[in-house]
Amino acid sequence: MANQLPDPRDFNTWEDAFQYQLPVVRKLEQQLRRNINENRSKLRSLVGASYRDLLGTAERIIEMDGQMQDVEDHLGDIGRKCNARAVETANENQERMGKSKGSGERQRQAILARTKVLQNALSAAARAIRRGSDALLVSKLLVLSRLLHQSISESAEPPAVLEELKRKLSNLRRRLLSYIERALVRPGQDRTNVAHSLCAYSLVSNSTPKDVLRHFLQARFEQLDAKAESPSEADILDILELYRRTLLDTRALFPRLFAESMSELSSTPLLKDDSLTSCGELSLDVYAVWIPENVRTFTPWVRHDQLLSSDVGDALRSWTNQAQTVIHRAVESCLSRETDAQSLLHIRKKVLLQYLSLSANLRDGSHAESIKDLRGSFVKRLQDVARNSVESIALFENLDATSSSSADTSSLDLWQLSSKDLDLSHGAQSFRKSILDMRHGRDEGLQTCVQKLNKWTNEMDTFWRLLQQMRSTRWQDELDVDFDDLENGDEIRQALTKTDAEQTQSAFQSAVSEVLRHQYELIKARSSSSTPPQSLLRLLRELDSRRAMVEHSYGAKVEIDFYHSTIRSLHQALVEQVIEPPLKQLRISTKKQAKAAVSIWDGSPPLPVQPSPFVFRFMTVLQEAMSSAGSDLWSCGAVNVLKDVLTERLGIVFGDLPGRGASASKPEVNGHTEDVSEQVNHKTGETKSRKQLLQSLFNALFLCRVMGTRQTGKDDSLNAYANRARELAELDDATYERLQKNAGEYWKRTYLLFGLLALAAI
Repeated sequence: MANQLPDPRDFNTWEDAFQYQLPVVRKLEQQLRRNINENRSKLRSLVGASYRDLLGTAERIIEMDGQMQDVEDHLGDIGRKCNARAVETANENQERMGKSKGSGERQRQAILARTKVLQNALSAAARAIRRGSDALLVSKLLVLSRLLHQSISESAEPPAVLEELKRKLSNLRRRLLSYIERALVRPGQDRTNVAHSLCAYSLVSNSTPKDVLRHFLQARFEQLDAKAESPSEADILDILELYRRTLLDTRALFPRLFAESMSELSSTPLLKDDSLTSCGELSLDVYAVWIPENVRTFTPWVRHDQLLSSDVGDALRSWTNQAQTVIHRAVESCLSRETDAQSLLHIRKKVLLQYLSLSANLRDGSHAESIKDLRGSFVKRLQDVARNSVESIALFENLDATSSSSADTSSLDLWQLSSKDLDLSHGAQSFRKSILDMRHGRDEGLQTCVQKLNKWTNEMDTFWRLLQQMRSTRWQDELDVDFDDLENGDEIRQALTKTDAEQTQSAFQSAVSEVLRHQYELIKARSSSSTPPQSLLRLLRELDSRRAMVEHSYGAKVEIDFYHSTIRSLHQALVEQVIEPPLKQLRISTKKQAKAAVSIWDGSPPLPVQPSPFVFRFMTVLQEAMSSAGSDLWSCGAVNVLKDVLTERLGIVFGDLPGRGASASKPEVNGHTEDVSEQVNHKTGETKSRKQLLQSLFNALFLCRVMGTRQTGKDDSLNAYANRARELAELDDATYERLQKNAGEYWKRTYLLFGLLALAAI
């Protein structure tokens, strides 16, 4: 800034101040004068304060001078009294006083010091356990505590607190053993810590190496067994990880690493161990001199029972067999609660991958059989799930609930859709479904059955895709080792991707076939009951479509040896139900048949060209009855059964032939023949009866054409009636052929009116 004054401390000489302009110099002068005044005031205050301090100092010097005079007087007096005789006398008196006190006081002090160290050691051990410190340090503290307790208890006057300390020592020992067991199974530990825990167990329990190995394996086994109770997927993986760590840790720790760790313990006296000397809580730098020699020089004694590699191998094999049994039990327990095939395959993949990796790392053949057993457990459970997923479908409970109203087919009229409000917000799917339901006669009960069948097929599709997933899984991509590192690696790979899938697929196919077969058996059993044949036929049609899908998609063969007989039985029941009302009406009309409509006959000689009205009415009523039952039911097989039955029944319904007595001998009256007028009347009646016979023959030929029968069938009732009528009418071949042709032509003109009957007739 332009107005900023220069700092006088930056000037080298007084002349530098006059190099600026005059106003600046004047301001600089004023500033310097202010600073001089301020410094003068500060100096005056400082001098005043220093003066008071100087006065105080002078007074203290005077006091010190008086004290020095007193000291010189006392020193002179002491010098006069401290001659050789006096000093000797004082020494003798001191010795006598020490001897009078005796060793009792020293002993008491030593006991107090040892008790203090014992208390400190117990407290330090308890805190170390709470902090999760090294178990070996805790065991050393307890060994030291045990030695100190023994030393104190052997003294003449042990303190009263010793019993309480003994109880604490016992409790800490139990806590340490429990702490060691937890440390042995704690995940994520390195082998050095595990070796320290084993050494701690050996110290605190005075166990041999074999006992230590046995305890280590037992602790790990108990942990495995505890996790195997109602295990989850995570527990299974934890069990396998603990199993892997146990095998690898045992091989690494025993016998070499454990023996080396124990040798280190016996190489240094306990009180010279770095872990104890660095423990400030013990205060050994103060109390060590009061600890007896036998405790200071105590070195942990290690039992030298040699542990051979063969002993380790035998113990590990025995433990492995037991552990594998627990693993298999845990896996089966976990799988028994799983009902979802996808979850089973997920667990199977993770468990087998971990187990295969373990087997490859160990490089021994002890796990080949175990892998096979594990695969078998998964396959068995998958087979059970496959059977459960295709278990019997409860179709008939819904069918029976609506069977009472199944005769009412008005709700299945396709034209009723025109009066319904259909939701088309999601496209025509709802409309299409409604048309299909109407077209296939799906009432409420059958629609529920169809929904169950659709759900069932969806579950089958899901399981089938999972089977394909089993085949396509690339184990090598996710396995961190190569199958060549496994014993029988190629065989295991083949089993995982093919054999297991084939076994599961076989069970799935058998279960699907059995369920469908059972449904067909239920329909067969219901075919002779009061269940409407319409419902059973429609349900059978739905089952047939699923059966075709199952055979095509899954390769599951469903052999139904009674299928055709059941179909014919249901068709027979349906036909009997449908034809009874039309036949009843036809019987009544046949007995009341009027004269033949000769006026509309055609040809020379004139012959009938259309059936009687009651026959046409019969056809109309029959068509309506078939349509009311459901047009979807009249397959070729059903229509053929109907025509076979009608062929038999119609001959019976038509009854005796018209004019059967026309060619009989003339009757006699009083032994004489009829007169001429009677003969004329008889001839007229004969002519009328023959016309009715020709019309009845046309009716029969028309019905034969409708029913699709042929003249060669001698046993058919309708054909037999037609043959008898021809013989009675004495028709030649040409006339009979004309009559047959007329019947065929009329059927061709009218068959569209009876479409359900025309399926196999045209």
